Amino acid sequence: MRKLYVKHQDANNKGATIVHDDFNNSCYLMVGKWGIRHDALSVYSTDGQLLAEIKQTSVGIFPKFDIFFNGQKIGSISKTFGLIHEFVYVSKLKWFITGNLRTGLHHVYSGRKPIMKLVCGTTYNELTITTEATEPVCICIAAILDHWSKKNSKSNIKRGSAVPGWQLPSGETSFNNIQKHKKHKNKLIE
Repeated sequence: MRKLYVKHQDANNKGATIVHDDFNNSCYLMVGKWGIRHDALSVYSTDGQLLAEIKQTSVGIFPKFDIFFNGQKIGSISKTFGLIHEFVYVSKLKWFITGNLRTGLHHVYSGRKPIMKLVCGTTYNELTITTEATEPVCICIAAILDHWSKKNSKSNIKRGSAVPGWQLPSGETSFNNIQKHKKHKNKLIE
């Protein structure tokens, strides 16, 4: 069982990401992006050999990805509907993934046998993988799970804040009123 560390894939971290072990040794190189159809994330060995790849085959609310290992398609993964707890099935591999998008903790199993544990941290993700042969595929799956966790934790919807009725200037007494707080900006006066 080995622990690997992968830096978050975000807007500041485009391009290549080096995957490290507990001793800060470079183990793999992850390259690519996703977001539109036919985008891919690829995992290379340190000597430049392509080991695993995950390609986006559909977009939308529930995107689908195909997983390749040594050039062969070995499975597919698709996002499913889940409010807090997620359950994802990786077809062909017969792996299932359970997790919580808020805490960033995910487990991957093959039957009752654990394959990987993923803990999403603030800067790095920690992957605890039971078999070295599955590491490249697990790194691809972890990148997608991390992306889905971030997508759900950040909402682009602007929310108002609930203000008790006795604080409303209009004299209303309902607790269900929502009022947006505006930040006062310091402006230079000429």
